[in-house]
Amino acid sequence: MGTAIKMTVEHLRKAIESNSAAFRLTLKLEAVSPKVFPPTYEGGKYAIEERMIGGTKFPCVLLDSTPSQANRMELALQDALDGGVIEIPVVSVDFSGVENLCIPKITSFQAPHRIVDAILRDSTFGEGKNPPRFRDSEIGKELNLLGSGYATPLLNYAPHCLVFGMWDSTGPRGGMGVKFSRSIVSEIIGVNAVNGVKTSSRIDPLNIRVNSGVLYESIDGWTLDEKQALKEKGKPVKLGKDGKPSEANHGNVTPSISAGGFTIDYAEQTTVLSLPALRRLRFPAKSGEKSTPEGDLAARTYLAAIGLLGATLAVDAGYDLRSRCILRATNAVTWDLLGKPGDPDTPFILDRASAIQLYKDALVAAQKAKLPINLKEIILKPEDKLVSLVKKSIEISSEKSGEEA
Repeated sequence: MGTAIKMTVEHLRKAIESNSAAFRLTLKLEAVSPKVFPPTYEGGKYAIEERMIGGTKFPCVLLDSTPSQANRMELALQDALDGGVIEIPVVSVDFSGVENLCIPKITSFQAPHRIVDAILRDSTFGEGKNPPRFRDSEIGKELNLLGSGYATPLLNYAPHCLVFGMWDSTGPRGGMGVKFSRSIVSEIIGVNAVNGVKTSSRIDPLNIRVNSGVLYESIDGWTLDEKQALKEKGKPVKLGKDGKPSEANHGNVTPSISAGGFTIDYAEQTTVLSLPALRRLRFPAKSGEKSTPEGDLAARTYLAAIGLLGATLAVDAGYDLRSRCILRATNAVTWDLLGKPGDPDTPFILDRASAIQLYKDALVAAQKAKLPINLKEIILKPEDKLVSLVKKSIEISSEKSGEEA
């Protein structure tokens, strides 16, 4: 492996044009606190497994999954777009007219299924009294023609979908809708993970006792007076399961010990940008037509630049993954190009400034190749039924404060 050099759009183009396998970033991370708390899955379980690292088997725990990492990269791109750092195609739904909603708009970077999410599907695009639903608009109809041989509509309106993956399961073809696999994947694991314990307790400054009285549901939350309680079949309804003060978040919490958290030797992040995945994509001007080698290469280079930018910006944002899970990178950010079989890996330096410039250069090259890339934000309006559903959910959440919506 030679000395790392600064990556340029020409390096990126040549890597895609050749039969190189991938760009790979491997970062060693340290836990800032003595213990780390991984995400929990169904049943409160952690994702634990043994892995071979350097020829030795270690117990490892997943600290951040591939979908979670993809979301972090997309949010980093969204932040760069909002900050005026980059221009990139995006479709958004304007919810500014809905009161008490924390997010005034949802973009294709934020929606779970990206541009084909139900939030965008249940919105309209266009002016006038009866604008068409998004998937019935001209743009939506283009999305219905998508395939690996015709990825041009996504390049035009939401290229990140080709980088982070997409399944059009809510579209007109349902579960048979087109799928694009992720071109970039990333995960973070804790190495040599040892399970620990956590404690919980609370001392109530008012010293409210468990036998202080029975709490009942009332119009304004709870009451001790049976006469003011809500009734069900003529009987007052107890708050929660048994009407204890703790159901209203009052009283002491008995100290307890349970499984929680891990000590680790170190954490490791591995990010891979697959070049064969990008080479499968074609970008003809119209569905059914043939693409050009020059246009395909420029489009693939642009998509690769999006993936590298998203990953670099996410690294630059830091590793505050969740409460009690803060990490810090201990080695420099160096991407290795995994070239042809038998060739040594080629290291490239790509910091925040370089990744932004790389993206901008790839965008210019794609525009020079006459590829359609819409840099003006496409704004949708939510249908009345979607607004009503959101408002109803807000009302229920307000009425049942503290419960899961």
